[in-house]
Amino acid sequence: MTASDDNLGAAREHHSASRWVEACERYAAADRVSPISVEDREDWAEAAQIGGRISEAVQQLALCFEERVATGAIHEATRATYWLWSAHAFARAEFAIGAGWVERAREAAGSEEYGWLLIPQAYRHFGRCDWQTAEGMLHRAAELGMGRGDVDLVTIATTMRGRATLKLGFLDRGIALLDEAMVRILTRSTSVRATSAMYCAAIGSCYEAHEVRRAAEWSTALDGWLSNVPSLSGVYYGNCRIYRAMLLRLRGEWTRSVEELENTCVGLASDAQLIVGHAWYELGDVRRLQGKANASEAYERAVTSGHSGQPGLALLRWREGDLAAAESGIRRALAELTQVDERLAILPAAAEVAIACGEFEMADSCVGEIERALATYPTPALRATADSIRGCLQLAQGSATKALPRLRAASDTWRELGAPYEAAAAGLHLAEARRAVGDEEGAALEFRACLATFEHLGARPDADRARQLSGEADHALSPRETHVLRLIVDGQTNAEIAANLHLSERTVHRHVSNILTKLGLPSRTAAAVHAVRSGLV
Repeated sequence: MTASDDNLGAAREHHSASRWVEACERYAAADRVSPISVEDREDWAEAAQIGGRISEAVQQLALCFEERVATGAIHEATRATYWLWSAHAFARAEFAIGAGWVERAREAAGSEEYGWLLIPQAYRHFGRCDWQTAEGMLHRAAELGMGRGDVDLVTIATTMRGRATLKLGFLDRGIALLDEAMVRILTRSTSVRATSAMYCAAIGSCYEAHEVRRAAEWSTALDGWLSNVPSLSGVYYGNCRIYRAMLLRLRGEWTRSVEELENTCVGLASDAQLIVGHAWYELGDVRRLQGKANASEAYERAVTSGHSGQPGLALLRWREGDLAAAESGIRRALAELTQVDERLAILPAAAEVAIACGEFEMADSCVGEIERALATYPTPALRATADSIRGCLQLAQGSATKALPRLRAASDTWRELGAPYEAAAAGLHLAEARRAVGDEEGAALEFRACLATFEHLGARPDADRARQLSGEADHALSPRETHVLRLIVDGQTNAEIAANLHLSERTVHRHVSNILTKLGLPSRTAAAVHAVRSGLV
């Protein structure tokens, strides 16, 4: 047996065991002695792509393409083209180079239709929000894949067709297509490369449609699959790790979620800017909820990598007391979006910020848009979101009795979905509503339950606010601060308060800042509402 044979046998064994780095090294060693077969080269390219060795993957895929075209194996050449396009577009945002490879394959294909080439075309229509055309192309790609017996092609096309169908507003049909694709993945019929990519695509599509229960179910399956993978480096695993971290956060395992996201950010530092931007954003969200000082840095890194910093950055500024920055940021983000599912990611935060600013008409508009979207996405998570925000608005407007059933429904639904933070956040407003209608005992029980959840999760800002609202905090207002708060309730500005109390505006600003800190509230408006509701003044 030659050295080439020894290396090739070892390479195949490493590839089969998902030891991607070792597989690449042994394939390279075998190829240096004697050119390996195109089938082995395709496996080498897969190992390199999954392992994050993008330049190596591109080089080997290009060789596979040339060899397949030379032997007339056009279907296999188009498959290599798809993965070349994927490496350039998703790992490096080199869309023009990826498109160039697709055009080369189209020339080689001539007049014959190939499913692998329809998928990049469908993505272009995704970019134009032409979901109908994309859905038709992906349907045809799946049919062609069935004719070829190409499970990867069928699975990828069906998954993306499911996403297009969801974008068209057909929830049940879109989820059914995703389920169909997931069955092939769960039965291990697909390659590792297709499995990792489509797990993430399906879960991401469910989050976009607010189908949280299905996203959590598939994330659990993904978590089990990842647990059996020896190494989690590279672009494809990086995306999967982000969704695993999102599941951990939803379940309340924030420490593990942060660890997963931090490792992902480090692992994707050199490639996959769009994906690492998503990781930084999710990390910023968890840090914000934990009250960590470096949340802002994570959002900034997300924006630098091409991901939006909203709505997380606006919510951070709100909690820091900078309502002007929060409002301008969230308004700009909302103005840039036209698609329903994209706006749904921003609208709840926009409503919260509007309520904090006392802009109830704006808040009502945001909640109304969420409620209208329920006709398209009638999911429990979106209903809970609508109930929670509507209840908060009613509470702020002094209609606690109307708010009670909405807030109770929201808290119960989030609890059923296994989302402890969201359940406690709605529960905190429910406690305020109970107090407002005179149910002090019920309010106290609800406050304590929410506080216990926040402390368990490590949600320090929310825990502080729960203590303040429940009266357990020991940060009483000074007589001067109480006087300033009374003038805030009267609607006076800092300048007017300074003139009335014969103080400098700087001193008044410090008093206002202390009041907000002690009460655990984000704004003057919120402090005024709380003062009246709780009888502080």
